[in-house]
Amino acid sequence: MRPIAVDDVFRLKYLSDVTFSPEGKTACFVVTEADRKKNDYRSFIYLRRDGKNRRLTSFGKESSFRYLDEDTILFPGKREEDDENKLASRWYRISLSGGEAELAYTFPIPVSRVLPLPGGDLLVEGRTFPGFEELYTGDKKLLSAFAKHRKENEDYEEIAQVPWWWNGATYTKGAYISLFRYDARRKKLRRLTEENVNVFDVKLSADGATAYYMTTPVQPLLSMTGTTALWRMELESGETRRLAADSEHFTLGGFEVGDSFLLVLASDNRFGLNTDTDFYKLDPDSGALTLYARHGESVGSSVGSDVRYGGGRSLKMVGDVCYFISTRFDSAKLFKLEDGVITPVVDREGSVDCFDICGDQLLLVGLYDMKAQELYDGRGKMLSRFNEAALRDRYVALPERLNVERDGYEVHGFVLKPVDYDPARKYPVIFDVHGGPKTVYGPVFYHEMQYWAGKGYFVIFCNPTGSDGRGAFMDIRGKYGTVDFDDLMAFCDAALAAYPAMDEGNLFETGGSYGGFMTNWIIGHTDRFRACASQRSISNWFSFYGVSDIGVEFVKDQNAVDPWDDPEKLWWHSPMKYADRVKTPTLFIHSFEDYRCPVDQGYQMFTALIAHGVESKMVCFRGENHELSRSGKPAHRLKRLNEITAWFDNHRG
Repeated sequence: MRPIAVDDVFRLKYLSDVTFSPEGKTACFVVTEADRKKNDYRSFIYLRRDGKNRRLTSFGKESSFRYLDEDTILFPGKREEDDENKLASRWYRISLSGGEAELAYTFPIPVSRVLPLPGGDLLVEGRTFPGFEELYTGDKKLLSAFAKHRKENEDYEEIAQVPWWWNGATYTKGAYISLFRYDARRKKLRRLTEENVNVFDVKLSADGATAYYMTTPVQPLLSMTGTTALWRMELESGETRRLAADSEHFTLGGFEVGDSFLLVLASDNRFGLNTDTDFYKLDPDSGALTLYARHGESVGSSVGSDVRYGGGRSLKMVGDVCYFISTRFDSAKLFKLEDGVITPVVDREGSVDCFDICGDQLLLVGLYDMKAQELYDGRGKMLSRFNEAALRDRYVALPERLNVERDGYEVHGFVLKPVDYDPARKYPVIFDVHGGPKTVYGPVFYHEMQYWAGKGYFVIFCNPTGSDGRGAFMDIRGKYGTVDFDDLMAFCDAALAAYPAMDEGNLFETGGSYGGFMTNWIIGHTDRFRACASQRSISNWFSFYGVSDIGVEFVKDQNAVDPWDDPEKLWWHSPMKYADRVKTPTLFIHSFEDYRCPVDQGYQMFTALIAHGVESKMVCFRGENHELSRSGKPAHRLKRLNEITAWFDNHRG
């Protein structure tokens, strides 16, 4: 078998957003692939009907869609430009029975989502720009004034709220999402929500007469702890009512619309910003809110991988029964909540990445059996072969479990053996630390790890304290660099003891985000690794304060202090404090548009090591953000992985 190649990740296809038609006769989903020539990605909508999958669209920019009826879908696109209005958003319709896509709706503002209403109108989520709130009317003079305003101010950023930028986007410029009704006959938008209110997570009642949605206020210097509220709106009368809102010990996380009640996801904040989720029942008429089921875990998959692109549904209400994805231990599974009781529906090692259900039909996109993403049914039958050829005759290392007993708890992890493994030989080892910290490593396909195994490395990875899927185990507030560091070192020791073929003299380590923080911490607390690679990291909690799109609360929440409460403790948890101890050659990887862990965090640690005579290198990527390793441009992802691998190769003893 041939080893996995560094660019095999671009031979893979990524599946997302699987969705049944209203009656369940068909389903559609998105398939994304790399375009190496254009250094970009192409996304297409696929149709599943009569047990077969076929590509429905061909332009290559169809990354989301919505069923209009049983035989028609809508999707946004830019197949022709509007010279007069660069803001305009176009939505196309295509029949599932055949034919080409045709322009269905043109909106004068950016529209991210549409929901069909009875009678042909649409409920629309569209963007509002401060000072130009009436752009949705399509008034040409106003559009011209807005274009002139943007041109005159393109060299400036006026910051009037916190956070002022978003990773993967740019400066917010104060823009927010409003809810509109689109009159299909008159081809006009009408605003339904107030100005300076950001709308999200809009859902309709079964009869389409009532809209439910969540809001956060938009106001000067608003932090991310602004009050989130859940609202009900009668679409004919426009009457609105607030049903629930954040409080000191209650944070809304989402909701679903059932036949007789709303299911509300919320946290009691006992673990701070690393929230868990419980389920509440909300009566839409009386507003009464009661605890429905304790869950204590997150909703959605937090199992890490670098072979995904796009998202999809992680929660759905069918009648008064809720189906949802949740990570338990090291796998993301599908569960059912009925009559206050949670039971598993798909209980299988791996990851359910998204799903949909209609009647007795279930479809999901999964990472199973060390394969890349495929489509599966509820019985676990694989319904697609998108990635079979790409991995055929390739060496895919199977993860071998390794659990380490610690003080009353267990650190669990995995070992990948190198290609052509011979227990009589010695092999170098790469220790990979996950991000988050509230994510997990699981038994799923991870290209970069498989590539390293194909290069002749052991690859080891684990879930230390702070990882998801184990309730209170996730709570690492005020403990960064303590118990988590000890867990990682204990796992490394156990792996070396369990596999004598591991070369203790050729240990390497890398990690991104929280894993980057931990890399910076590791090099200041041990010299056991020959070389390390720190990616999109945090190095200094003082300078990190107030510059991340996570919000100003993150520093205090994760460290249990802010810069004024106890500066000595905050500095104690900062890897920069220990930079003068570092002896390990370290590579730093960062992206200029990473607004989650801004690039100055890498600059500081890199400069400190150089100042103390430690061999170091820093590689920064333009046009990339915190998601470089997962959805960055193909050439940049290749450059990143080659840089890390070469750094380790060149430091082998």
